[in-house]
Parts: sequence; C-alpha cells; structure tokens
Amino acid sequence: MNTQNIVKDFQEKVCSKISLFSEGINRYKVFTPFLFDDGDHITIVLKCEKSNWFLSDEGNTFMRLTYDIDERDLFRGNRQKIITNVLSTYQVENKDGEFILPVEDNHYGDALYTFIQALMKISDVTYLSRELVRSTFYEDFKALMSQTVPPKD
Repeated sequence: MNTQNIVKDFQEKVCSKISLFSEGINRYKVFTPFLFDDGDHITIVLKCEKSNWFLSDEGNTFMRLTYDIDERDLFRGNRQKIITNVLSTYQVENKDGEFILPVEDNHYGDALYTFIQALMKISDVTYLSRELVRSTFYEDFKALMSQTVPPKD
C-alpha cells in the first residue's frame, strides 16, 4: 500500500486538506477539516485487518451521541430508524458501536467520502432531542396559528 496514492485519492475525491498520520503498522489517523457541531474534528482511522482495509470511527460518533441522548434511546423509535437507514444507505457497519466501512477495490477516496457523509448524518440524530423538537414545534405552531386564525379586533 502506498500512502501517498491514498492521500492523493482522498484529496481528489473529498478535500485537498486531508492528510494521514501513521499510528503503527497498517494503522493511520485520517485528518480532515470536517467538524461536528461542537467544533471537534470527526474521528476517522484507516486500518487493515486480515488484508482488508477499512475506515473506522473507533466508536467516537456513537460515544458523542450519548453525551446528549440516553444510549437506550438510540436503539428504539425514530432515532434507531434513522441510524439504521443511514448505515444501510451508505453500507456502513455497526460493530458494537464502532462504525466501519470497508474500502472496496482500492477506492479509498470514494470510501472516505461515503464514510464522512454517513457519520455526519448519524450525528444529526442529536437534533431530535426533546427540547429542540419541542421548541421547533412551538415556533411552527405559532406561525401556523398566526397564518390561519384571523387577528382579534
């Protein structure tokens, strides 16, 4: 594996500001400019097990979700449906809370692009917090009422 070719593919397919940092044998930290809403960078690692390369978030995305949402709530209802749908759509696997995406046919850039999209969509589940949904509902309800009900004279 030539890391220069991988970085070039990452940069061509995703963003010119991507770099790799070796963290041991067949393990690389992928640095991207992409951030979660709190300003922290997305955690992505490129690693090889049994001659198969894949991208991993090493459980970071799931862990971050549990900062705002009870872990049990992630496995039921709409949150579970959204996460399951994203994983299916982007062909990402949930390996006990670690999200992984195999790199197929040396298409490293395509895999990284897909993986970043999936992680960002999964992190959007935090927007379903009860307080945020409640405040949005009230705003929408007030707007609807002011459009529908004539003003009182």
